Amino acid sequence: MRIAHAIYHAPEGDNKVVEMGGKTFFDGQAVELNTDEDSHLIRKLESNPHFEFEIGPDDGAAKPKRGRPSNAEKAEKEAADKAAKEAADKAAADKEAAEKAAKEEAAS
Repeated sequence: MRIAHAIYHAPEGDNKVVEMGGKTFFDGQAVELNTDEDSHLIRKLESNPHFEFEIGPDDGAAKPKRGRPSNAEKAEKEAADKAAKEAADKAAADKEAAEKAAKEEAAS
């Protein structure tokens, strides 16, 4: 995903506020857009002479997939959840054993 900044420059005698694609642009103020959610607007504004436009570097973040997760993704998530639960249970058991040992030592 890339972050883009668009700055609206109102023509002389025109309105100082423009709304386009669900975004509001004020004269001379930068508006942040991202390439995943606003790609249609970015393509449109790049060719508009009243907008100054710059796109930042790609951050390498994967675009979230649309739709339902596949069976492989579901199995992966279930395995990760199971491993996390087992680790949490083991940590709780270790903590309980350490507390019990500390109590026995204090009682002696």
